[in-house]
Amino acid sequence: MSLESLQRKIKTTGELREIVSTMKTLSSASILQYEQANASLKSYRRNLHDAFHALVRQKGLPPIVPNHGKEKYLHIIIGSDNGMVGKFNRELMQTVIKDIQKQKITLQETFFLSIGKRITMLAEQQKLPLLAQYAIANSIKTVSILAENLILRLDNIMATQKISHVILWFHKRNKTGGVKIEKKQIIPFDSSVLKELKDKPWETNNLPMLPYNIQKLFSALVRQSLIITLNSAINYSLAAEHFTRMTNMQNAENNIDENLAELDQQYQQQRQEQITDELIDIISGAEAIKKK
Repeated sequence: MSLESLQRKIKTTGELREIVSTMKTLSSASILQYEQANASLKSYRRNLHDAFHALVRQKGLPPIVPNHGKEKYLHIIIGSDNGMVGKFNRELMQTVIKDIQKQKITLQETFFLSIGKRITMLAEQQKLPLLAQYAIANSIKTVSILAENLILRLDNIMATQKISHVILWFHKRNKTGGVKIEKKQIIPFDSSVLKELKDKPWETNNLPMLPYNIQKLFSALVRQSLIITLNSAINYSLAAEHFTRMTNMQNAENNIDENLAELDQQYQQQRQEQITDELIDIISGAEAIKKK
């Protein structure tokens, strides 16, 4: 390879490293904002928990009508819109399919809702019965909008398809410095939480006043709980996605640095050889002139 070619390759590789470094920095900043959003949601969840607590302490457990019909499942799968995340989406899809097979649930009893263009493509390749598909949110504000839209769509799907169980799938960062796949059933509502709250003492002697229509209040609280859960899951998934991309960009950056070092070594070696050849030519020319 000529010196000119090496120079061009070094320049191109350096520009690529700048792009990779920028992507890594953006992902790092994105992780922080989604994790901060989930920290805020935890405060809201505590307030909601207190509302459930006040409800069951004053009015007892609200009636929850059991579903005696045929069990039908809806799996909400949260993936990614963008690439540079390795097996992020593929492993998620494989985990969902394996879990359904393990539960011995047929596809006739199962429907899917996908969030993220990449996971949607995989679902279509698997020819899964998709009832709806969404692009993943790309900001904190749009996460809330997406969660609200999902609840509205979920109301319609539950009514038309007679869904009995809704399962949420998403990625979450773990404490060991990686990501893991989470499975969470969000419908039917876990009434065991309310039973625990019923026997838990209220911290003060003053219970908040509640409206007369307890069933409407309970439905509103359950709805808010679902919105918080969907918000959190999307935030967790986006933080995990950016963490995966940041890790991949760090590995790519290390590889580029190694490549640049090798290219620089090749350039210096060839440049030295060229200088040596030029010096030999000069010396040879001078000796030839002396002989004349």
